[in-house]
Amino acid sequence: MILNANGYTFDTRTGRSYSVNPPGMIALLIMQDGKSRRAMIDALVAACQQPRAVVEAGVDDFIQQLTRCVS
Repeated sequence: MILNANGYTFDTRTGRSYSVNPPGMIALLIMQDGKSRRAMIDALVAACQQPRAVVEAGVDDFIQQLTRCVS
C-alpha cells in the first residue's frame, strides 16, 4: 500500500485507491512501521486528544474497514 502526504492511498495489489483522514494517516503510518495496536492507540490518543475508549473503538473499526477493502 502506498500512502502520500494528502491521505491518498493506493493498494498496489488490487489497483484500488482510497482517501484517509489525518487520524487514518497516523494509523496507516504506524501499521507500515510494524508497530502494535497499542502503539497506534497511544499515538492517536495523544494526537487527537480523545478518550482512550473512543480511540480504541475507532481503531478497531478502522482495522475492520481496511480488512474488508484489501481482501
